[in-house]
Amino acid sequence: MYKFASASEDESIVFGSARPGYRNEQVKQWIEFMQHQDIKRVCCLLPESQLTCYSNLLDVYRQTFGIDQVCWTPIEDFHFADAEILIHQILPFLAAANQNHEKVVVHCSGGVGRTGHVLAAWLVAGRGLSNKAAIAIVKQTGKNPYEAVIAAPFKGRNPWKVAAELNMLLDECNRFRGKLA
Repeated sequence: MYKFASASEDESIVFGSARPGYRNEQVKQWIEFMQHQDIKRVCCLLPESQLTCYSNLLDVYRQTFGIDQVCWTPIEDFHFADAEILIHQILPFLAAANQNHEKVVVHCSGGVGRTGHVLAAWLVAGRGLSNKAAIAIVKQTGKNPYEAVIAAPFKGRNPWKVAAELNMLLDECNRFRGKLA
């Protein structure tokens, strides 16, 4: 349900998911599902343009999980996180969840591309995997860190360059391996 899956088969803290439905009742059901999975934190990747479909999604998250338990880092569809935001906001948020043994869910809209590359980044920086291994493992969960690469031609971009961007982003995450507290 909701494409909910851990970042890897062995991962017990960081999970990925699709967003809740737009109606208030659907948001309530999504939250109840996450709470049933013992999720304590939410990392929302939806940009403002996608949040406008909700009445107050981030506020509902903050009221339910706690203000410090919600990380909002907007990423446009078919794009990667900015390296600074990934390294200084998202990964520390996931690392804090890990340190506190609190399950966290990362979600974009479909729960595939943006979520997938963030989960791969976590596996590189937080679990010490290589870029290639992290991407392969995340793909096994039904996510696809390469979604932006696949969409590149439709966005007027060179897919090889976009793939190189993902690799460089994960290389940046690799530099923070072991430095996440």
